[in-house]
Amino acid sequence: MEFWGLEVQPGKTVKVNPGENKYLHLSQASLGEIKDKGNDRVPIFVKFDNRKLVLGTLSAGNCAQIQYDLLFEKEFELSHGSKNTSIYFVGYKTEAQGDYDLYPFDICYQIIC
Repeated sequence: MEFWGLEVQPGKTVKVNPGENKYLHLSQASLGEIKDKGNDRVPIFVKFDNRKLVLGTLSAGNCAQIQYDLLFEKEFELSHGSKNTSIYFVGYKTEAQGDYDLYPFDICYQIIC
């Protein structure tokens, strides 16, 4: 197991590649420091296979972090809708198993906030 983390700055999209014969388990997304503490809601996006999905919405007052149990086996992109703060993603990488019946889906998810 290898721990993993990433900062996505405002207005940027970051490509993530789990690596050959590896899975990336995305565990959490968190708001960075917010200078303007208004009611700023920040949508978080993932793009894979030409599909862009919303993973959730962060808010400094209500939900500054979201826990996930997402599993990626191929390259994907992370982005968000904030103009004034970074979003930090953490998780871990594991070796891919030869028995693909353990992970029947490209993405398995459970969102808790």
